[in-house]
Amino acid sequence: MTSTDAASSARFDVRAFASTARGTLRPELQLEGYEASQLSPDAVHLLRYLGRLESATMEQLRNLLVTATHKDARVTAFLVTWAFEKFWIADAIDQILGANGSIGAQVGDEGTPRSDRSESAERRGPIRRAILAMGQGVPLTGVHMTAGLIDEWVMATAYERLDAVAGHPTLSATLDTIRGIKARHESFFAEEARRRLAESAKTVKQATSQLSHAAWPIGAVDRSDADRTFFEQIVFGGADGLQRATTIGNRVAELPGLTPQTGDAVARKLRS
Repeated sequence: MTSTDAASSARFDVRAFASTARGTLRPELQLEGYEASQLSPDAVHLLRYLGRLESATMEQLRNLLVTATHKDARVTAFLVTWAFEKFWIADAIDQILGANGSIGAQVGDEGTPRSDRSESAERRGPIRRAILAMGQGVPLTGVHMTAGLIDEWVMATAYERLDAVAGHPTLSATLDTIRGIKARHESFFAEEARRRLAESAKTVKQATSQLSHAAWPIGAVDRSDADRTFFEQIVFGGADGLQRATTIGNRVAELPGLTPQTGDAVARKLRS
């Protein structure tokens, strides 16, 4: 086997991923575990925010698939299963919220989004995104993969923080399952992002520009200012939170072609 063959065989297996996709998690949620011991208000608030982000998959797909990314069959095949698994993660979160006396993540008025001119590009509608993406071409797919990877890092950090804030064994068991599902998502994004950044200076240039002003996690730009502030404070606030944000920033800086300045910009946005 040549080195090229070995590298190819080691690639993320999208076909296997699709055939082993995780569907409903309801049978293993052990909701009776919350009857005698409810989650704290902060844990419920953070869980509900994460549920809202997980359930915003169609918003993300809409923004991705009006660009050149939709022409990449391998990426599109992954995204279909990715969206399926995120739907069921959001469903599981809704069941847990209900067991703790809270409304579902998608119910009710969220409130007014944050007014931040630096994030205006993320609020563009699909038609404008499609027009602007025409000039960015294939390298934009690499930007999407890089953003997806960073988003997985941010969400993984948030789930770890939720586990610590809740201190609830029943929730911990479910979070272990969710983290296992999302680990495969991270693997795909990591492989694609690193390869595309390493192969294309244009991808690096576009990623550097867009990542410096992006709202995290993906979808946060559409969430209420109050919920975003709560998330930033409970996950990335204080000395411990600064360290968590810095760790993510350092990981960004280690990606091919990216710099400490880009990593610092991402870390700052996590705490803004």
